[in-house]
Amino acid sequence: MKVNVPFYTQCWDLDAWQDLGYTSRVDAEYWQRSSCGILCAKMVMNGLREESVPHTIKELIDIGVAKGFYTDATGWSHNGLVELIRSFSFVAQRGNFPPEALREALASGVLPIVSIKWAFQNTKTFKERVLFWKKYGGHLAVLVGYEEENGHLTGFYVHHTSKIFEQNWEARFVPLKKFLRGYTGRGILVDSTEH
Repeated sequence: MKVNVPFYTQCWDLDAWQDLGYTSRVDAEYWQRSSCGILCAKMVMNGLREESVPHTIKELIDIGVAKGFYTDATGWSHNGLVELIRSFSFVAQRGNFPPEALREALASGVLPIVSIKWAFQNTKTFKERVLFWKKYGGHLAVLVGYEEENGHLTGFYVHHTSKIFEQNWEARFVPLKKFLRGYTGRGILVDSTEH
């Protein structure tokens, strides 16, 4: 089962920084590496309602920054992204979601944004080795589908945006075992209407 969701990449032409709306190449480069949250928000909103958010990525970043949804120290706040998505008349909630809840969400037309380790890598940070009960992500991706065999979930189709060309995955299948190694358990569920 797969949903048709637009894909937006973090691979930008930084030499065109003025056309992108930035004040310098350095500014554009900073936001290129810090844009996954906004890109995921735009993907799910335009996936649920085609072209419902015509704003550029720069415009969405500016809205989020002005409202305090982003800080250099922590990146995009999940609460902030939820508020931003709701401001466009979507239903959004953040929480801890096991894989089965993500599958149920997708089956009912809800799109999940998930907190992950970059490209679902399973290397542990120093912080995770010390605080072994908690998983840290640092990156966001959109789930656009899933596969199952005999009623058992086998993996998810993922939109994974990156500034590294090869790590831009449009509806790439990630087997459940690999998904679980990189998924923090946290995410945002987005729907176009109240059920």
